[in-house]
Amino acid sequence: MSQAPTTNRWTPVPDRGAHDLMQAGRYTALAVWLCMLRDATSRQSWETSRPVSALRAETGLSRQTVLNALRYLAEHGYIRIISGGGATRRKITFGLRPVENFGGRPAAPPDPKDAKPVGKWSL
Repeated sequence: MSQAPTTNRWTPVPDRGAHDLMQAGRYTALAVWLCMLRDATSRQSWETSRPVSALRAETGLSRQTVLNALRYLAEHGYIRIISGGGATRRKITFGLRPVENFGGRPAAPPDPKDAKPVGKWSL
């Protein structure tokens, strides 16, 4: 794991999502999802463009395991691809399902194309 300085920030983790991933035995998907949530909330958005290499470094997982985790998370609605990837060879930007009531406002619906939740991100 990287030796990032402590910022005294916390990352919201939906109890239901974490519970469902653990019950399904998807511990690697949970680790990848937590890294993505941390990156997205540190940027004060519900989007992240973390490359697979960065997710590998943070989780200690293999490339294929991270790719399998990303596929699982996308198939089950935890994340969605906003842009990039595929034949484009561009960096992939993922949208994460907003955490209800984080940032001082109720979460926006997860599907609007250009909607970005706004709110008070610092405590």
